[in-house]
Amino acid sequence: MCATAFDGAVPGAAAIPLPPLTVLVVNWNGRAHLDDCLGSLLDASYQPLRVILIDNASQDDSVAYTRAQFPTVEIVVAAENLRWAGGNNLWLARLRDEVLAGGYVLLLNNDTIVPQGSLERLVLGLHSEPRAWVATPRICYADDPARAWYDGGAVGRWTGWIRHRGLRQLTGHLSSETSFVDYGTGCALLLGPDALAHVGQLDESYYFYGEDTDYCLRIRAVGGAILHVPRALVLHKVSATLGSGSPRRVYLRARSHIQLLRRHWPRRRRPVLAVAQVGFTAAHVGWHLWHGRPATAYAIVQGLLDELRGAPDRSVRRVTAGTADAARGRTTDRAAGGHIRRTDDTLAD
Repeated sequence: MCATAFDGAVPGAAAIPLPPLTVLVVNWNGRAHLDDCLGSLLDASYQPLRVILIDNASQDDSVAYTRAQFPTVEIVVAAENLRWAGGNNLWLARLRDEVLAGGYVLLLNNDTIVPQGSLERLVLGLHSEPRAWVATPRICYADDPARAWYDGGAVGRWTGWIRHRGLRQLTGHLSSETSFVDYGTGCALLLGPDALAHVGQLDESYYFYGEDTDYCLRIRAVGGAILHVPRALVLHKVSATLGSGSPRRVYLRARSHIQLLRRHWPRRRRPVLAVAQVGFTAAHVGWHLWHGRPATAYAIVQGLLDELRGAPDRSVRRVTAGTADAARGRTTDRAAGGHIRRTDDTLAD
């Protein structure tokens, strides 16, 4: 297992009143994952806890299933699939006052499992470190929980290389000490009051991927810090929506990466950045070719070129101007049964 035995016992938790925690789970055709994800949250001992499922117009029975099997989970149904950032933003706006009053919000992928005690460890870690505005847990592979998928995020200030620390390493070889990192992954990202007060919402201009890194870089730019709490654990069914070698996945990631570099890397660093990125891209393309995935290799190059020249997205249909108004309508269904028409904005990874 990862780092520590997660038996639910959290030192000091019983003596410290826990602040309110809201967990936002964005879902798109993820019915197969909801038992594990929502079940683990509702089995948690954390109180007070509020769980909200934001469904991005799923075509499966995610909503009906959640309503029947998890009646205490609040459900938000979007009229259109407006992706991860928009879905979270819908409720970040509404939760702002609650968070500023001392609450916390956890952005959580639907393809995750949260072991007992992890929510307490994560919240108490952030709550006890005033310099940190957001916090991340250690994230391990759900099918190999002794091996890390994310153990902190590193960003190359000159090279633009963005990577997970500890990737595929056995957690017994990794430190269990809390530390500051460069960014947190949106797979499980805990936001505190300072994050919403000074940075606000996620940037929805990233069509797919990059929103979490952008958010963390914006936090650091205005004086906040990102805390990694490895004694808190989340298990992740990696790339359950798109598939780890999917051409669509790497195309979208390549486009978002260029967008991120343009926004956060100053011109004086760009000569070094360009050389480093050419080398990184060549290695990435070569790796996929070596493993017999020419379509994926081509998608990387196509994504970079399309973003550099501002070409339309080749992989997915965007919401057009003619449907934008319709996309804004959404329904909130509290488990108690009331339906309230919403006019706020909301694909989960």
